[in-house]
Amino acid sequence: MKQSNQAMIIAEADQTAESQVNASNENSPLLFGLEDRPNLPTSILAGIQHLLAVLGGILTAPLIVSLGMNLPLVETNYLLTSALLVSGIATCIQISRVGVFGSGLLAIQGTSFTFIGPILFAYYQLPESMAPDDKLATIFGSCVAASVVMMMLGFQLNRIKKVLTPTVTGATVILLGMSLVWSTLKNIYGSLSAAVSQTDIWIQIFLVVLVFGVTLVMSVWRNPWVKLSSIMAGLILGYITALILGQVDFSALSTLKNTALPVPFRFGIDFDLGVFFVLLPVFIVSATESIGDLTATSALSRVDTVGDSYWKRIRGGIMGDSLNSLIAGFFGTFPNTTFSQNNGVIRLTGIASRRIGYVVAFLLIILGFFPVIGGLFQVVPGAVIYGSTLLMFMLVGLAGFAILKGGKVGRRGQGIAAVSILGGWGISFLVPHMSYLPGQVSMILQFPVSTGAFLAMFLELVVQKSLFKHRAVNI
Repeated sequence: MKQSNQAMIIAEADQTAESQVNASNENSPLLFGLEDRPNLPTSILAGIQHLLAVLGGILTAPLIVSLGMNLPLVETNYLLTSALLVSGIATCIQISRVGVFGSGLLAIQGTSFTFIGPILFAYYQLPESMAPDDKLATIFGSCVAASVVMMMLGFQLNRIKKVLTPTVTGATVILLGMSLVWSTLKNIYGSLSAAVSQTDIWIQIFLVVLVFGVTLVMSVWRNPWVKLSSIMAGLILGYITALILGQVDFSALSTLKNTALPVPFRFGIDFDLGVFFVLLPVFIVSATESIGDLTATSALSRVDTVGDSYWKRIRGGIMGDSLNSLIAGFFGTFPNTTFSQNNGVIRLTGIASRRIGYVVAFLLIILGFFPVIGGLFQVVPGAVIYGSTLLMFMLVGLAGFAILKGGKVGRRGQGIAAVSILGGWGISFLVPHMSYLPGQVSMILQFPVSTGAFLAMFLELVVQKSLFKHRAVNI
């Protein structure tokens, strides 16, 4: 998941965040720089560490979407294996810096958690008469269209930052966190309601609490390696516990092929204007978060975090994210973005060589050829997944408050954020009662995140700063 200070970087690379990164660098000697060539054993070891840091995130996001859509085993497995393969290809693009695409940094790509809420919302807002594959085709086609728009915006990155302020991003991230937490709580309730016995209910509650508690404790541990592995360790412990309690069924894995190759347009491709406008503001917010990731990676790699060379890398990174999300849509999986976890690995290992990224990319692509890898992950009980993601999504909401605080938005920004958040939720509750609205307009307004994001952007442009005193207010 993204870190709390990342969206602030769009407003001239927030100096407080940068000084924190630089302070960490002083205590973490860089063993291998960006263009250095570690030997093969070192590269493999560092690559495996990066892989372990991101593997759970890459697989969990599409699995949550699949669970939310109630997709069959085969379709779910395809989404997981395709996510691995596309993440490998996307990582190669991001670290290679070919033309206008890619940052040239050790930036690992993966399926974004940011899109879980809007994708599930769009799926259920599409007509019930549509087959699941047709709905997926519409979502993937709309993601492709949004990716193309983001490529065009990437060329104007410096000019659009007046709209992509900490106020807009902070409010949107808070709405995303609230939406994801609410969705997860509903999933937990649905899972408990479907339980066949009282014992099964208590087992599921135990698994949710166990994974949530272990992940939380490890995430606040002083040892940085423990922090970095908190999500994966929580999932593994929950998996083992569920296995001991007889909650894991491996029988379905026998129906999977030994090897498989993701096929372009597996579900087809279509477009819906309402889905497009639900997704577009989330693409924009994801881009601002990627700017934070890439800025932190630049600082850790001892390359410029200001000036033309810095913005060229950032622009290439955003263009790379957009191209990678387009490729993901073609291959039938969900949008890609830079992962922040690899920054923790760089800080801990002191290895910033982008050649490590090629090792990670190779491993991801190889894993994507074997359906059993995704299969082993998709038989994890929903209670284990929800216990982990509930904490992560709570942290997403808190990250939004951190963005507002770190961005020193003042009374004006605080007011805009509050109006946007309340307006987004309020409008989403009122729209179902407005039967006269066109279907696509209704779809857009019923999703509080997109509504709140557009409202925040509008207010950011029209509310004059002169109406407020120019002083920061702590949140």
